[in-house]
Amino acid sequence: MLGRRQLREKAMQAIYAWKTSGEEGDQRTIEKNMLKGVDEIYDLYIYLLNLIYFQKTIAESKIELGKNKNFPTKEDLNPNLKFVNNQIFRILDENEELNSYTSKNKQLNWDILDTYPNSIYKEIVSSPEYEEYMNDPIQSFEQDKAFIIDIFEKYIAPNETLHEWFEERNIFWADDVYIANTMVVTTLKSFIAKSTGTLKLFKVYKDDEDRDFIVELFRRTIRYNDATLKLTEEKATNWEIDRIAVLDLVLLQMALTEFQYFPNIPPKVTLNEYIELSKIYSTEKSKIFVNGILDRSLKEMKGI
Repeated sequence: MLGRRQLREKAMQAIYAWKTSGEEGDQRTIEKNMLKGVDEIYDLYIYLLNLIYFQKTIAESKIELGKNKNFPTKEDLNPNLKFVNNQIFRILDENEELNSYTSKNKQLNWDILDTYPNSIYKEIVSSPEYEEYMNDPIQSFEQDKAFIIDIFEKYIAPNETLHEWFEERNIFWADDVYIANTMVVTTLKSFIAKSTGTLKLFKVYKDDEDRDFIVELFRRTIRYNDATLKLTEEKATNWEIDRIAVLDLVLLQMALTEFQYFPNIPPKVTLNEYIELSKIYSTEKSKIFVNGILDRSLKEMKGI
């Protein structure tokens, strides 16, 4: 499931779109696209799980081709099956949720002629991790799991060419692939030897409260835009409001909205969350500026 910080991040992107789409941006359409983007993180997550399993399909295809050569070698006829027998593949193959969702969304499956899974397979089988794994005569569940997580983190998750492919398929995925990667790793780590097909996969939202949170954060930040803008101007000593980068302004206004209009969220939690977001999205200079205003606002609220 997505954490609150990731939900804030998606709301931030939507509010930025609203601010930069001209005066009185189409709030309803932007909100709809925001929620669609969140939902489609699950599609990317499924796509990546299928990509892992597809490495077994490629390996089996290579084994079959080797056996059917005109002059097969001894190795072709008696291949090392340790990789294709990896127990993580069995769990993915049996998972009812993965199979059901993929059958309804066939675009999330892979084909043996697809370039990207094959190029990843070549990287994997030529890697030292693969050589070490295949040459180890012992095969245990924990070793199988550790190996799949390792090759995912080294050869799939950071693959820039694959990222470009995802972006071509869905513009939202350019920013979301790291979230889906985290979901995949967490899912793999949750597998145990006794995992069955009924094992539940990740959900995008933990519960309805999380979905309500992102919607209300988006709506209230826009509703109280003028009020938080005025508050920012008052606290931005020696800064003209039009000199503040739009994204920095969005972060400030979202945080101020939470401080004032989300009483159930401890202000310190809000402060920490937006400080972390500013580390990712703000320059070093503007990050200090954003953090200073938020810290000052929180102290004033507490009467410090």
